[in-house]
This record gives sequence, structure tokens and C-alpha cells, in this order.
Amino acid sequence: MTTRPTATFTTLRSALTLTPSEQVRCNNVHTLHTLVLAGFPTPAPSEAAPPPRRENVLYAVHRGDPLTDRQRRLIAAPPERVLVQAPARPDWQPLIDDGRLTRAETFPVEHRVQANDIISIRVIANPVMRSISSGKRHSLTTPHDATRWLHRHLTRIGLDTALGDIITDKRVRITGSRKGTPLTVICRDMTARSRVLDPELLVQALTAGIGPAKAYGCGLLRIHLTEHNRGDKSPVVI
Repeated sequence: MTTRPTATFTTLRSALTLTPSEQVRCNNVHTLHTLVLAGFPTPAPSEAAPPPRRENVLYAVHRGDPLTDRQRRLIAAPPERVLVQAPARPDWQPLIDDGRLTRAETFPVEHRVQANDIISIRVIANPVMRSISSGKRHSLTTPHDATRWLHRHLTRIGLDTALGDIITDKRVRITGSRKGTPLTVICRDMTARSRVLDPELLVQALTAGIGPAKAYGCGLLRIHLTEHNRGDKSPVVI
């Protein structure tokens, strides 16, 4: 019997609930970014363990229904709850003491994936393309282009996904400012159903996230095993 390639992903995640006043403050996406990083303070020089690198801290935000601005564009509602992922254990108690969080629960997560497993995926993504002439990134405007963007990323991380198994929600603008400079991130809530081809590549993506704007709540992959192929002779057919 042939042994199928297997990889295990382990991490810590925290479920945060923001106070009503903090929801208003964190409607500025940069303020929300600093709130998340506040759970990983820089240790004293005598402490051996360094904080996790910022690129290894990922998060996804639960918000209410989008609002509409004067140009009839969808604007993200204030954040209500945040799911934070990092390899190190955070300390949220100071934020609770300061009245910024009403609740913070940290728990371990483990995914053991094998080749040919079928998984469901959810990700808040920032689908973009880079201009060849200017080198700048531009948001993809159509669901078709966003779907193909996610398909390319899933292929790169060792997943086999049919285009018809990707569902793309509407474009929503997340706004804020940093040191007086306006910030806008255009994101979509996206889901997919995929077959695992390379478990190691998938674990790397679960650790690092996909796409740009990770500092502003994009790129965290949330997966669920929907079908486990116990036979080793033939692949699962979607």
C-alpha cells in the first residue's frame, strides 16, 4: 500500500470581541492593525523568546452588513470580532483591562492534511494585479477576474480547484489612515472547494497566508476537511 504524503499544521488562534467604542475606533483599518499587534508586545531584553514576526501574524475580521457611500460603493462596517493567528501565545489582558476588548479566547489549532483530501476554504482576500508599465498594484474589479486570481493562488499552494468551485462575494472597501495618509483596501470574502495535491505547500500557505494586504486583515486561510480519501489507489474526483 502506498503511503500518501501528509503534513501537519499547528498554530494558535485567538477569538477577540471588540467593545462598542473600540469598534468605532477600529473602523480605521490601521487602528485595527495596531490593536492586533498589541497582543504581541516586545519582550524585555532579559526574556529569551522574541515576538512573532509581523508577517506571521494573520487575522480575519467579522463585520456587519456593508454600508454604501455617496458613490454607491460598498464600505465595510465596523469590525465586531477578530480571529488572530500567530505561532506565539499572545497577551490580550492589557487590552481587556483598557476596555478595548470584552473577550479574548486563545486556543490551539491543528490540521493534518494528506494528498487527495478534499477541503473547504474561506479567505478574505485582496485580489489585485500588478501593472507591467508602472509596477503598481490595481484591484481586480470583476468577480470573474477575482475568481481566476484565487484559482492561481490555490494552484501555487498545491491545491486542485475547479473554477466553478470558487465563490466570490462583492467588493468591499476597508478604509482608514496612517499618519495622515489615507488607506483603502478592497477585499472580497471568497470560498472554494479543493483537492490537496501537495500538503507541504498547503501548510506553508496556512502559516504565511496568501495575497497582499495581510496587515489589514486579508490572506488568512481557514480550512475544513470535507472528505478524506482513505483509498490510496485512485484520486478523489470532485
